[in-house]
Amino acid sequence: MNWPPNKAWTSIEPVLGYRHFIAINYGGDGIDRWVNLVSVLDGNARLRVLWKELKITSRWKSGWLYLPKGKDLSKYQNILISDECCLHPSEDSGLLPSANRASNRPWFLQ
Repeated sequence: MNWPPNKAWTSIEPVLGYRHFIAINYGGDGIDRWVNLVSVLDGNARLRVLWKELKITSRWKSGWLYLPKGKDLSKYQNILISDECCLHPSEDSGLLPSANRASNRPWFLQ
């Protein structure tokens, strides 16, 4: 999986009651890379996930997938559930009115 992260993510188990998230922004270097995610259905459900966690395919999938209901695992390893997660979109998010489409990150793995 390449850096920077894709924009659409599905958690295999619900986090904060949700499975589908948008990667709003990201940062860090090396093993300290992180991604701020916001629930597609609730903008108040936001979390910071370490990049190494998002690459664990038994926990996260790039894109939005339909999955059967499961239990809520609000404490995956390497997830910070907090109101402190920044909601400012990254320049390549495609969520800003002035965004250049050529430099936008993809939603899904290609």
